[in-house]
Amino acid sequence: MLFVGNIPHDVEKTELVEFFEQFGSVLDFKIISRGKHPNFGFVVFNDSEPVQKILSKSEGRRIVRYPDAHQLFVGNIPHDVEKPELMEFFEQFGSVLDFKIISREKHPNFGFVVFNDSEPVQKILSSRPIELFDNVLLNVQKKKTHSRFNKLCLSINSGSTYPTMGNSVYLIPLQLVNQP
Repeated sequence: MLFVGNIPHDVEKTELVEFFEQFGSVLDFKIISRGKHPNFGFVVFNDSEPVQKILSKSEGRRIVRYPDAHQLFVGNIPHDVEKPELMEFFEQFGSVLDFKIISREKHPNFGFVVFNDSEPVQKILSSRPIELFDNVLLNVQKKKTHSRFNKLCLSINSGSTYPTMGNSVYLIPLQLVNQP
């Protein structure tokens, strides 16, 4: 079982189940509504492996939610280009918070760059085409969201477990103990 805190009010149970199914089979998800305060809940998996997957991916106990307006889809990323190079390249447009690369064997990689605000995204979109290196044009597009809960993206949180205000969903592993 995993405690999930700071759940936005507009997120449905089905979206949460769909999101957590990527880690393993979800038996149940219980959401506790708290009026004006963010909701919280509990996700129950069929075993403990999904909990370990989630915690290893989040490197802490947070999943950070970035506004779509602060993110940009980046396609046609060459296989030999690393995350630090891309982050440095996009810093010329604004402050980069994160860059998630999705690797593909037979096709160029793609990813999402996250800025601290929407201004760099607009600047890049109006400056297309974007040339990474000589003769390497990046395919940059506005980030599209298929589901409201897909706004949650796993991100490194430097191991902090202290509560903060903002757009973070907190995860705490819980273990059920059978009482005699």
